[in-house]
Amino acid sequence: MSAMAELTAADLEQVLALVTGQDMETPGEVLHVARLEQPSLVATLLSVWEAEGHALGPALTHELAAQRGRMDYYRDLHERLAAEWRDPVSLKGLEIAGRYPKPLVRYMNDLDYWIPDRERYWEVAEWLLADGWSTHSATFFRGGSGGGEPEMILSLRRLPDDPYALPYGVELTTVALLGDGVGVPNLASLPAACADPAVKNLVALLYERFEQPFRARDLVDTALLLDGAPLPDCARAVTALGLWPEYVELAGLLADSPLEAPELPGDRRALARACRRRRRITMAGAARRPFRLAVTALQRGFIGGRAGRAWQAVTNRMSARAALDAGLMLFGLPVAGETTGGLTLRESGGALWAHTPVGPFILVHGDVVGEDLLGGASVVEVR
Repeated sequence: MSAMAELTAADLEQVLALVTGQDMETPGEVLHVARLEQPSLVATLLSVWEAEGHALGPALTHELAAQRGRMDYYRDLHERLAAEWRDPVSLKGLEIAGRYPKPLVRYMNDLDYWIPDRERYWEVAEWLLADGWSTHSATFFRGGSGGGEPEMILSLRRLPDDPYALPYGVELTTVALLGDGVGVPNLASLPAACADPAVKNLVALLYERFEQPFRARDLVDTALLLDGAPLPDCARAVTALGLWPEYVELAGLLADSPLEAPELPGDRRALARACRRRRRITMAGAARRPFRLAVTALQRGFIGGRAGRAWQAVTNRMSARAALDAGLMLFGLPVAGETTGGLTLRESGGALWAHTPVGPFILVHGDVVGEDLLGGASVVEVR
């Protein structure tokens, strides 16, 4: 499938059926399944139907126009941000959307930027706040390129003019990509081959497998990314990062779909076996610290919606500082307060606080911040 070739409604419907396992006979059923199970595909479906001459009706026409407006907003923001700073590395998003055949739409929830330089990281965050954005949340964790300073993912939001539309979002991260927390480490920097956007975004798609199963949109994205991509460079990056098991899974789904995508060179199954062996060695090393391995697995279950009594016991008995030192992620709730010149962690009132150039955050490793921990501090509201 050429990047400029026609992507048909039949293609998308078959991809949707493949990923969900659902039988669909009417456009209404297709739309219902997409909304319920694969919402990131809805905008593309609507735009394909419109391009093929199907009458969408007023409601769906308005919905599609709103999605196009959302994309225009993100393009304008990206252009303004890139005019100020050349070095923030964008991940997926607009770069993949640009490979979609016109006039098709790729839904985007937010913009993602990797900014490893700490000074530049805070400059970009402050620029966004001055532009009218608000801090929404933050995630702190050990490991990566920051030495003793925790890595960060800062989420910012901005309310659209339409009060019934989802907020706009931007995520800034100091670490390139997140691994599985056990066998695949977080990626502190990108291989040289990732200078090519197609290689970089393929790697980013494969890393997302550690967060959730591949989605219907992932198949479309990958087919468009690989069309015309430097396949040897893609293979070198996948080898360097040990992502062949994820690529084999994704390539298998693509092979069962109507989408045409070139395959990466190499003996895929042998390379995947070698990657799994490397991961087992890494996990064996992690097993020397069984408590850290266990609590990491419990937190990943919590993040994936599988929290149980064991994780509740961890959140009740471990302090936030101990959780951070044990390798867990801490989730930050922004509160009103003074800004600082850099990132500093301080314990106060039985809670761990992160004081930053964009304001303070109270840190927890679960999903509840007690009123007693806030100590009367006001939570920042999105505006």
